[in-house]
Amino acid sequence: MLPDDYENLAQSVVASSFFLNNMLQCITTRNYWDIVNLYKPLMHLWYIGLLMQLYVFFPLVYLIAWKIGKKSTKALGITTIIISISSLILFLLPVFSSAWKFYLLPFRLFELSTGGLLVFYSPAIKRKKAIGICALLIFLLVLCSRVKFISGSIMLILTVVSVLMLLVCINDVNFNIIDGKPLKLLAIIGKSSYSIYIWHQMIVAFLFYSIFPDQNVVSFLVFVIMTTIVSVISYRFIECPLGRCVADKRKESIAIITSLIFAGILVGIAFCVYLHAGVVRDIPELNIDKDNVHRNMHAEYCDRPYAWDRDFTTDTIRILVVGDSFGRDWANVLYEYNQDMDISYRFYTKGHMNEIKERIESSDKVFYVLSGINGISEEVVDIVPDDKLFIVGPKNFGKSNGIVYAQRGNDDYFEITVEANAEIVKYDELLQQRFGKHYISMMVPVMSDETHVRVFTDDNKYISQDCRHLTQAGAQYYSRIIGIDSILGIE
Repeated sequence: MLPDDYENLAQSVVASSFFLNNMLQCITTRNYWDIVNLYKPLMHLWYIGLLMQLYVFFPLVYLIAWKIGKKSTKALGITTIIISISSLILFLLPVFSSAWKFYLLPFRLFELSTGGLLVFYSPAIKRKKAIGICALLIFLLVLCSRVKFISGSIMLILTVVSVLMLLVCINDVNFNIIDGKPLKLLAIIGKSSYSIYIWHQMIVAFLFYSIFPDQNVVSFLVFVIMTTIVSVISYRFIECPLGRCVADKRKESIAIITSLIFAGILVGIAFCVYLHAGVVRDIPELNIDKDNVHRNMHAEYCDRPYAWDRDFTTDTIRILVVGDSFGRDWANVLYEYNQDMDISYRFYTKGHMNEIKERIESSDKVFYVLSGINGISEEVVDIVPDDKLFIVGPKNFGKSNGIVYAQRGNDDYFEITVEANAEIVKYDELLQQRFGKHYISMMVPVMSDETHVRVFTDDNKYISQDCRHLTQAGAQYYSRIIGIDSILGIE
């Protein structure tokens, strides 16, 4: 793995071992649906962390309620209702970020606790079959649809309600329906489901990080076969023996101590890898020497323009860059082009452009940098004079450098190109049509053809370490090829 990816894996090993991976992902990844998560082997263990926190939370709360309620099951039922309603209110409040609502237990409790209500309140209802079918249809509709007129929050609540209705309707159904025998295949899958869950993401990450650049029928079949084989082995030779050890009081302590020793060794190794920034070999194409590394090497370079958030101090060319991390990339490109220019950077926050109005007025050029296809802020377009404003487009260099790095032994390694993000290419064209000579495309200069983008600079360095942000070599490369002279009007 490349250092950033290996460092992230080491982080997840440590966090997952303490059942805190959901908190780590909330802090670092934030967006669960980000394509980069496909390449993280332990990404899915956020859910195991969430469940373990649940297994600690509920017994403690129930123990308190049991004592306060004088050992009454009614008190436990009321406690479950209070927890469910409180969690649902937290989830619906708009003051918390989507990352918190996705990863953290207080916002997910209502999904897990409403099923527990059936333990205390199992209603007697008529027409169970009709209601069960309706509930199943609602669940399948939500699961399979991409309906835009219903918010994600409403869809989640519909899912919880429909599954709850389904559970009520099948609570007393006998599933021994085939010749009096259970559905053996489903039973085997159910018993192996933990091993399947643990291994599936590791195999997905390995396949798409190192072997398959895209998802297709072949990659899917390989994934299914590998997951089946590994999960069966894991279930038969790890889960089952451990289960027998735990069931035997004489062997239980040995199993626990052995597991803790293995976990301790693994956490220790992972922590060392993390401290060494995931670097275990020299990587010349990233200017990385394993004997001279420190954490956050790439982030430090990308974040350098934060120090330039100030008023202009010289009478040289005055340039204001407005944007997020992609804006900082562009500021670095300008700095690599000419370090004598007076470059000022401002992180874009909607509604705060008036705070830098004086800086805009005293600037020679203003660059507003886009990070994706979420649209242009008309606020920036309106407040900055047309003759000063340049729009810098988004950029993308594939999904993961892992699939490129896996080919480092090939003769054509440095000529490798990857498929460009089609949405960004299309959006890039639309912006070019709208802003004309005041638009700067970050995609066109690095496209090898209409659908593929370069990965390496002309001196065999990675343009981007994460397929989004620029390495120093990448910024220097752009400063040479993008035509900054003509943009700034320098003869």
